[in-house]
Amino acid sequence: MARRSSSSMVVLALLGIDRWTPYELVQHLKRSMIHHIWPRAESKVYEEPKRLVAAGHAQATVDRQNPRRTRYSISPEGRRVLARWVAEPGTGVRFESEGALKVLFAENGTREDLLATIDAMRSDALADVARVAGTLEFVLTEGPPYPGRIHQSVLVMDLVLRITTAVADWADATERRVAGWPDLTADDAMRTAAIDLVRDLRERATAAGRPRAAAHCPSGEQVVDGQAGG
Repeated sequence: MARRSSSSMVVLALLGIDRWTPYELVQHLKRSMIHHIWPRAESKVYEEPKRLVAAGHAQATVDRQNPRRTRYSISPEGRRVLARWVAEPGTGVRFESEGALKVLFAENGTREDLLATIDAMRSDALADVARVAGTLEFVLTEGPPYPGRIHQSVLVMDLVLRITTAVADWADATERRVAGWPDLTADDAMRTAAIDLVRDLRERATAAGRPRAAAHCPSGEQVVDGQAGG
């Protein structure tokens, strides 16, 4: 059996939560946390349910209220495929940013170009923060759309908020640094400040990379000095 892509599995997982039309799937993806962590799935939504049906992983039924619409849901075989996919450890976060590329090669433009890029990166991050805030507000006022899944969904909300807030904080600090440069040609003061930042980053990286105690110690045990103890 051919291995399905993660984007395909996103659609299959959603079909395991509810019965959807392709249009409803698209709308849900745009307003859910999936938009933040796997946006490429959105491009596959309209055709993927039919592919899943052809593979025996989903089933199609006529909408009871509108016979012209087709709804899709997961099949028993689809649930087995989904369970096997979830059982495989997932990869970590892969950071991708056109803005960061332009910061990296900023010497080909002007200081004003660099500041504009930093500002755009902050604006995008804050827009994502606002989207997450809107989702959180909706959950608290209207209730979660799928209450049985909120304990999982909120973990991803936390991850997305941490990442987007970090980008906004980075943009604030970087803007202050770049605003103090006379231009993009490094002078002695700029080089010295850069090396100081390298030292600071090394210390932070060393601290962040230290072994961490497992958070899932057996019931009744406590973590003391990095080790589990009763």
